[in-house]
Amino acid sequence: MKEHKYYQLIPEKVLIVLPGIESVMRKDIGGFCLDNLKQVIHLVAYNTRKDKNDTQLKMSYIKRYVAQGDKYLRGLISLGIVDRSGYYKPGYSSYTYSFNKEYESKYISIPLTNLKLIRRIKETRNKIRKEASYSIRDRSDQTIYIRQLTLDDGYIDFIEKNYTSTVPQYNYAVSSTTRIINKDFYYKVDTTSYRFHSNVTNLPGKLVYYLRVNGEPLANIDVKNCQPYLSILVLTNPKKLIEFAHGQELKSVFSSLDIKHTADIKKYISLTVNGQLYEYLMNSMSREGLYLDREATKKQVLRALFAPNRMPMDPINRKAREVFINEFPNVHMIFSLVRGNLKGDKFTRHSRFSILLTRVETHLILEVIVKRIARELPGTIVITKHDSVLTGIYTDNLKEVKQIMIEEFSKFAGYPPRLKDEGKDYR
Repeated sequence: MKEHKYYQLIPEKVLIVLPGIESVMRKDIGGFCLDNLKQVIHLVAYNTRKDKNDTQLKMSYIKRYVAQGDKYLRGLISLGIVDRSGYYKPGYSSYTYSFNKEYESKYISIPLTNLKLIRRIKETRNKIRKEASYSIRDRSDQTIYIRQLTLDDGYIDFIEKNYTSTVPQYNYAVSSTTRIINKDFYYKVDTTSYRFHSNVTNLPGKLVYYLRVNGEPLANIDVKNCQPYLSILVLTNPKKLIEFAHGQELKSVFSSLDIKHTADIKKYISLTVNGQLYEYLMNSMSREGLYLDREATKKQVLRALFAPNRMPMDPINRKAREVFINEFPNVHMIFSLVRGNLKGDKFTRHSRFSILLTRVETHLILEVIVKRIARELPGTIVITKHDSVLTGIYTDNLKEVKQIMIEEFSKFAGYPPRLKDEGKDYR
């Protein structure tokens, strides 16, 4: 694979009928080019969303990459290869594209050798990256390492062995790794939570272990249960959250909160900072006849923290919420105030609590920890994956990076975080 610079992804079942598609389109499109057709198919496949079979694409985006790209896409739709759904609203929403059910299948990677098309792809990527550069100001401390990313060859076998339960899961793993192989690096900061998104943040978790920078594997230093851990600030120092709150109403909530440390609040804080909250609630749920494993319990706890202020209709969700309320009645009452009502935009309905904690997490990781690493440990590899920091296992200051993370989270939240170093098990 290394001798090729660019790869196109084509669903296996589409590849089988490609000669028939070509014969039809060659008659309808002047200057038809098979590589251009495959590139449009690739763009639909390449931008597949996680665990889904569809992708939102602007027609202008396709036309930038492929001459007459709109004609190829419309041809694929008319032939029933690609389905279009949703609606288009300028500046708001784009049509959603997916492969017809008949053609849903695993992606096959095909090398592209058309130098003219490769040149156009590279030029377009550079322009798009330049246009988005305003959102990543002051992020060069990690973008320089993202652009150096490669993958250990073992990732191919890993995908084949571990991402076979569903076609969408497999295809997402293939598309996200192909972006790195193609050196299609991207990064942006979203305008809601200010999170930094990149090839790394959108890579399936276990595939992070196959990332390399200058041939060196990376340790993934993760803050365990980061959002529940940060939620204790609402109970210990709510005024500290005012600067991260969006809207005067939520700011007023934090200004007026007067927390009495009742027994359940003390218990919630203790369990959370010691990393025992999920296990405790898993046992509490089992006593009430709800038997969940740790991962399922974690999902229910996050629902209890961030879901709307109403009892769920689903019996499992409802039972889990009841257990949380019984164990932590005052915590639930206070968090309900933070979640707010169900009307309005994302900043006034229940999702604002999750957004708030994500903003705190982002501030600590990007503005405090990464910048301190760059300042005190110059030349150290640092790439963020939301609430975790990736750095070199062998040549970098792994212990020092961990210490900085512990110090800064402790300083802000009042309690040391529990870190999970996944670097030891990178293979």
